[in-house]
Amino acid sequence: MLHKLTLLSAAVLMLFGLSVVSHARVNRGGVMLAKDDRNEAFDEFERLLPMVKSGDEKEAEEVNEVLEKGKSVWLTMAAVEAVRQGEIDKSGAGKPFMPKVLALMGEDFKKLHKEEIFTVNVIACLGVLAKGKEEAAVEVVNTLVAWQKWSENTVVRLRHMAERILTDLTGEDCTLTNETVDFWEWWARNKAAAQPDKAPEKRSKTAPVIFKEPVVGTRIVFVIDVSDSMKHPISEDDLPKIRKLANNLDWSKMPDHPCPLDLAKAELAYSIDHLRPDDAGDGKKKKKGTRSSSKNDPEARTFAIITYSHDVNLFTEDGWVDATDSNCDEWMVNVHNLELESTTNIHGALLKAFKFNGTKKESDEPELDKECVLNGAHTIVFLTDGYPTWSNDSESPSAKDEFGNPVGDGEYVKRDKLLELAAHLDRFRKVVINTVGIGIHDKKLMKGFADISGGAYTDWGCKIDWK
Repeated sequence: MLHKLTLLSAAVLMLFGLSVVSHARVNRGGVMLAKDDRNEAFDEFERLLPMVKSGDEKEAEEVNEVLEKGKSVWLTMAAVEAVRQGEIDKSGAGKPFMPKVLALMGEDFKKLHKEEIFTVNVIACLGVLAKGKEEAAVEVVNTLVAWQKWSENTVVRLRHMAERILTDLTGEDCTLTNETVDFWEWWARNKAAAQPDKAPEKRSKTAPVIFKEPVVGTRIVFVIDVSDSMKHPISEDDLPKIRKLANNLDWSKMPDHPCPLDLAKAELAYSIDHLRPDDAGDGKKKKKGTRSSSKNDPEARTFAIITYSHDVNLFTEDGWVDATDSNCDEWMVNVHNLELESTTNIHGALLKAFKFNGTKKESDEPELDKECVLNGAHTIVFLTDGYPTWSNDSESPSAKDEFGNPVGDGEYVKRDKLLELAAHLDRFRKVVINTVGIGIHDKKLMKGFADISGGAYTDWGCKIDWK
């Protein structure tokens, strides 16, 4: 009897073991990993990137095999990102993989597209692979049209991402919806035609323009510098230039001698005003207040405001703010209560923007955490008037910056470490970072954040009266 029980127990354990193996796999170190363990994505990316850039035929076959099989969202996405980064690092390196990346937008990979982040990464990759190549641009247009047809996409972030790529490749200002695929099919069909046939109606994109740049998606995080240097007036000599650059603002309501913080508050209030639900989603503007924001409305927008100096704080204390008319009215007033503090902790601000997911619970791995991926920012607007002088890992202001000024002794006060961090955080998140620099600021850092994320850098550089 005991012998039979022992055999039965062994059988149960064997079956259990087989069950575990069927839902897991072994990584290169022999450790069992769940099939969709997103933590392996970075390892897979690091493994495949040199293969993409090598030009070796056998290594290219291995990359193509990962792309073709589409075994899991995160592993396939790692291969896609390796191709994108490989093309950025070495022009032409990613081109051989374009057919496989194009195929990933097809209905055969419908299961992978259930994860929004997968589609975002494939679209971003196609934009890099086809840039400056006319024939490839036509292929991408046809692929995105086919994707729109089978997916019937209504996710605003995906639409905005596709539209940015299409505009960049074609120069056409047209949205991508079920109603506009006829226009894009016409464009691809007539690209090389000497006498193109008549174009169907096209509809302009409707993403709100914030701090001079259109946003991507519906969740916007504003990251505003409130360090002490923001209080000094803009030089009288440069004020006309700043007025011209920020000609959207009502300068009659600004102080006679505005400082960078005055400019930031005014532009922030203007931006919130333009997040109102006054776009019906059909390209036709309606009067403010005629459409209420709703969680069931795919066009509904939300925003949050993070302020930073030495410390980093969530100014919108309750998390995401629905961009209803009443909320926009309230927060256009609230932003004028922003107060100045001390140093410039760009490191802490960047981390906070990626960690933010609408709750008070923050992840230690915002680059992978499911809540951050699902409920985090689509677009970050990052504003500063200076250089990094503090970081979360600083303990004392005992180090010197490139100008000899005292700064924090942490690693993440350094520009190269901040750029490295931004690239890591956004490797798969694909959050667009639009940066704004006022006065004397670190132009290389702000441009770097934008370039890494596919965002744009707005330079409001000017002299400051330090008296």
